[in-house]
Amino acid sequence: MLSIAIDLDGVLANTMAAACKIINERHSTHFEVASFTQWKAWEIANITKGEFFETLDRAWLDWSTIPPTEEHIAEKFDRLMEFGKVDIVTGRSRDTVNPANCWLKEQGIQFRSFVRTNSGNDKARLNYDVFIDDSPELMLQLSTRSNKHGILYAQPWNVDLRRMPRISRADSWSQIPEIVRKIVIAES
Repeated sequence: MLSIAIDLDGVLANTMAAACKIINERHSTHFEVASFTQWKAWEIANITKGEFFETLDRAWLDWSTIPPTEEHIAEKFDRLMEFGKVDIVTGRSRDTVNPANCWLKEQGIQFRSFVRTNSGNDKARLNYDVFIDDSPELMLQLSTRSNKHGILYAQPWNVDLRRMPRISRADSWSQIPEIVRKIVIAES
């Protein structure tokens, strides 16, 4: 049985859609999720990194307005339970843990544990076999570790990431269970 870490922002929750609305209201801009074609979204929005992360936190404080990344996300998520222990692993701030858990409950997403890290880069140090995430930086770290696998959930900010060892790509949640099944077979 595998231990599987699933990211929240950009993988389950379309937090960027809510953040775009806030940024657009605040700065009279017209950003949409597709506008953010690099990981450092604050550079595209022409705001500070601090303001960008504060905007994500603000979006979570109004958690009921955050859509899932795909319809029927809980059903798709549940398909991973047959492969092992599934945790939510996120770099969310402490102030947004409760709203994030409310969102997960509202969506009907069942998981073993909610794990908060200080940053997305801290995730690679955790003891999971598979990481499902949208971070190209995390995938770069995982590709250098022989005992970890990554599934990069496609988003505009990660489409240009080069192919790497033990890193798979998923354009949708429907592809993820088959990728995990192949990892199980490879590890057997």
